[in-house]
Amino acid sequence: MKCEWSEACLVTIKVKDYPEHGVTLEELKPLIHEIRSKAKDMIITADLSGANLVNLDRFKMIMTLVQAVVEYTKDDNILRKIQIKGAGFIFRTLYHPFSYAIPKFFRDIIVFL
Repeated sequence: MKCEWSEACLVTIKVKDYPEHGVTLEELKPLIHEIRSKAKDMIITADLSGANLVNLDRFKMIMTLVQAVVEYTKDDNILRKIQIKGAGFIFRTLYHPFSYAIPKFFRDIIVFL
């Protein structure tokens, strides 16, 4: 995971490099507090480039973590957008019907690049 600072905090997560055991919200809380103190907006980019079907479990863990971050920061209203980069046709096709199972506010901030 990499953070870049500009007007917004840009968080990039490369799915193929994401640890197999995942990351917890507790592990991210210090980083979230730093983001809160330095930025008014946060944009998360999940980069699927180079990830294969095996990495879909990692993507699922990432999206679960992002949802936990959204819940944790919902009073701050800091998360503006979740960008999904490098998603192929198959992933987008599978995502569409499943997107209705996630909360609308969460679904509305997801953008495919």
